[in-house]
Amino acid sequence: MSVLAKDKEKGAFPVAYWILAAIVVFGLVLGIIRLVRGLGATTNLSEDFPWGLWITFDVFAVPFSGGAFTLAAVLHIFNRKKYHKVAHLALLAGFLGYVLVVLILLMDLGRWDHFYSVLMPMRWNLHSFLLEVSLCITLYLGVLVLELAPVIFGRLEWKPVQKINRLIPLIASVGIILSSLHQSSLGSLFLVMSHKLHALWWTPILPLLFFTSAVFSGLSVAIFIAVVAWRALHKPAPTQILAGLAKMVAIVQAIYLVLKVGDLLVAGEMELVFGSGSLSILFLAEMIIGVILPLIIFSSRARENERWLLAGTVYVMVGLAFNRSAIAWFALRSPTSATYCPHWVEFAITAAAVAAGILFFALGVRYLPTLRESVLEEGH
Repeated sequence: MSVLAKDKEKGAFPVAYWILAAIVVFGLVLGIIRLVRGLGATTNLSEDFPWGLWITFDVFAVPFSGGAFTLAAVLHIFNRKKYHKVAHLALLAGFLGYVLVVLILLMDLGRWDHFYSVLMPMRWNLHSFLLEVSLCITLYLGVLVLELAPVIFGRLEWKPVQKINRLIPLIASVGIILSSLHQSSLGSLFLVMSHKLHALWWTPILPLLFFTSAVFSGLSVAIFIAVVAWRALHKPAPTQILAGLAKMVAIVQAIYLVLKVGDLLVAGEMELVFGSGSLSILFLAEMIIGVILPLIIFSSRARENERWLLAGTVYVMVGLAFNRSAIAWFALRSPTSATYCPHWVEFAITAAAVAAGILFFALGVRYLPTLRESVLEEGH
């Protein structure tokens, strides 16, 4: 009897699925309440702090979901077909990540009932980086739907799906362009905040830093979810394949480190690294945990060990969280003495979004035959 058949006989969901589902339902209820009652009654956002926890989540989740476009580039531009099966996992994670970004962004809009304005050219502000980000994310979400269609319906002989499958290289190429544009443009949003964002993070090359961090973060997430997926199915992870991705992460991280340190040296701001109080601690934690440690791991033979692979990818994700929370929250100076601490509703809705991502990814690996069989096949 195959592993698939044995697993189907188990039938019942694990307890963790029900816990995650309960968190998601609670978050949905709170989300409806927030949309009905408005931002003022359900958040601690204000005119002094219009951006808070939810924006931080979005600018973190976008590069976190970047594995879809980075692996698409590896497959279709660099023709590394051996990463095909890992790309399916990254594609599902990327799709779920972007859906959650859009939903959390909806929570953060003052006039959420006008969300459709991004699709109406007569309402566009052509001088806004945020317009480009919004359009690219919207269009890229559509690209991810098309890329995911053969994975979901791959075993059905539907002509539309077969046509999409033949066009995947072209569709993926469009997605790479769209994702590259908005990954860098997220950094461009903060270029106009030189008077607010601390100099440890503000730099004219911020768009380039956002793009490179999205590349190595996306690849790291792809490695992480691949190891977790194979472990969940009690199969050995293909460490040789994942080690190849880890080597790519190390190369891009080395470029990022040179850019970051070089920028501080050229700007004459190296003294800020140790002279900025709590922000220095945050910056050093970001660089040591998120860049230097994984760079050491992924540059050595340790990348061929499953545990070290997991450790390195976790370090990258923690470092990315430090970076994006600093840029979107902690390192932004308020024009007044006002302070901001997220409302419990903000925390709860964010937690529900994370729970939803984990739950639906687990369900996808468990019940999508094409995705599940590809994982089992690679594990042999």
